[in-house]
Amino acid sequence: MLSLDFLRKVDIFNNLNENQLSLLREGCHEKEYRNGDLLFKDGEAANQIWIVQDGRADLRFDLPGRTTSAVTTFYSEWPGNAFGWSCFVPPYKYILSAYCASMDCKILQLDKKHILTLFEEDSKMGYTIMSNITHVIRTRFQMMQYTYSFRMIKIIIHMATCGIAAGAKDVMKALMIEMAKIDRENIIVESAGCIGRCDSEPNVTVQKEGEEPVIYQNVTPDKMRLIFQQHVLKGKLLSEFVLS
Repeated sequence: MLSLDFLRKVDIFNNLNENQLSLLREGCHEKEYRNGDLLFKDGEAANQIWIVQDGRADLRFDLPGRTTSAVTTFYSEWPGNAFGWSCFVPPYKYILSAYCASMDCKILQLDKKHILTLFEEDSKMGYTIMSNITHVIRTRFQMMQYTYSFRMIKIIIHMATCGIAAGAKDVMKALMIEMAKIDRENIIVESAGCIGRCDSEPNVTVQKEGEEPVIYQNVTPDKMRLIFQQHVLKGKLLSEFVLS
């Protein structure tokens, strides 16, 4: 049986109690897909909320006369992410197509009628879920602001002997794992030599087109992931890590 522990981690179910989660679980159906399988197509009637339980699903634009691919991906959904909000908004049709983008995907389908019935019986649940959806949509639009920027971004890992000795290879590995999660042609990763500050290695330079380069010091794999998510993708400078 689907665990309540998983439902607690779903972005739009934040702050729901155990009884509310149990009622939602009754309307969930598990389905499995293989890489490239279509979950739903743009223009279809939106009758469900979809939740990634395992794997990855991509929301894509289907361009006329072209085979869909990662190039047309609008957003990627990961475990705990819910999508398909068009079921709550007229004309109740999906505006993007969804595909399984990992080797396989396990997806929960939550019937719209079941959700609306629960909303009628428990207005507090309805308010909480719709507030969560509003928060998620706002966050996604903020990320889109940077995802669809045409400015080039260069990330340079300084990998001279001193940098490698300090752990630059592990930093590079962490960065490449993060890069593999997205499809951004405007982000370039390069390696370079020492900047003459061996005491602050590993050093990482983030250079955005039209801006002064930023050099981060004493970068660890965890710091690299944070720099990538916050500075590279969201444009938030992490001043506490910047080389002084």
